[in-house]
Amino acid sequence: MWTMSELVTSIARKIYLRGGLGVGAFQRIYGGSQRNGSRPPHFCKSSGSIARHILQQFSSCSCYYASVGRKITSSGRRDLDQVAGRIVIAP
Repeated sequence: MWTMSELVTSIARKIYLRGGLGVGAFQRIYGGSQRNGSRPPHFCKSSGSIARHILQQFSSCSCYYASVGRKITSSGRRDLDQVAGRIVIAP
């Protein structure tokens, strides 16, 4: 089970590493097994509303832009690099 903050950081990281991801890609990434009662389970995509809402929030803060999928802007990349540089790993 994902919490909202984990999902936001995970989506931001995936767009940072591989741009061009849209709502459908995140539905496949975060999808899982659909339980069908007595029938065998099969893969099912996740809901798109949460991924769509997170991507809309990223676009409103001008960190990402919509091209084919979503890509990170240069200012968004700079901000994420600064945040990553401030993180200290505990010994």
